[in-house]
Amino acid sequence: MENINCIVCGKNISTAYIEVSDRLSKSPELFQLVKCDCNFVYLNPRPSQANISTYYNSPEYDPHNNLKNNKLGKLYKLVQSVALRFKFRRISSFHKSGKILDVGGGNGEFAAFMALQGWKVVLQDKISKIDNLRDRENIIAVQNLEKIKKDECFNVITLWHSLEHIHNIEELYSQINRLLKPDGILLIAIPNINAPEKPFFNNKWAPFDAPRHLYHFQLNTLNELCNRYKFEIVRKFSLFQDTPYNILLSLSENTPFQFLRGMLVFCYSIIVTILRGPEHSSSLLVICRKA
Repeated sequence: MENINCIVCGKNISTAYIEVSDRLSKSPELFQLVKCDCNFVYLNPRPSQANISTYYNSPEYDPHNNLKNNKLGKLYKLVQSVALRFKFRRISSFHKSGKILDVGGGNGEFAAFMALQGWKVVLQDKISKIDNLRDRENIIAVQNLEKIKKDECFNVITLWHSLEHIHNIEELYSQINRLLKPDGILLIAIPNINAPEKPFFNNKWAPFDAPRHLYHFQLNTLNELCNRYKFEIVRKFSLFQDTPYNILLSLSENTPFQFLRGMLVFCYSIIVTILRGPEHSSSLLVICRKA
């Protein structure tokens, strides 16, 4: 385990926030989240980059579980289809075509979708099994951003729920600055620690997902991080499609009572998000430009 300073302000002044267990493991191991004086919540101490891969090996790790055929899996596929079209529309409002880099792209559903729309896609992911994408037209798969040539530039770079997984944030933004065109856009989607449903689940809230999720952003702290690395948020959106998924994963049991409870929490969360905006959504998306 390693101790780190806050990635937003750089200081090491924090207090205990909450202890959570690994939702995918029966181990009694607990992980400590701390809250910095700047209001940023993060995992500290945390597994090192060399050791974190062991926590991704569970067959129940949702982004990599393609064989799931239960009701939750079918709902995930439906929501995913809606989400892909939502993402495409957001990108198309800035760039109709070009080259896109998907950082932490998992098994490549988004990469494949964008390739079908005529985009040239580079997918980066260190853990997922992405060999099946290598023969797809318009898609190149790499494990490390450093492998991308210096003269390679992108109109769009995306991090769909990957920022919270990445150990070396300074190196990440350095590579993004190197690879993004001057008029390019950076899209970041994250779980929102100000999510309306979080108080209903306490330390069982699924997006805590310790120790895979290293950081827990809200809009203000994400904006501060982007500013630190010379990016400006130009648009923000609520990711309504994430709400049912986050709630279902947070339910303690698969019973009619728990499902009814989840439905009530879902209705509450959606109403709050509509009334209060992306700052209070279950997950949020920001679109950034170089400042």
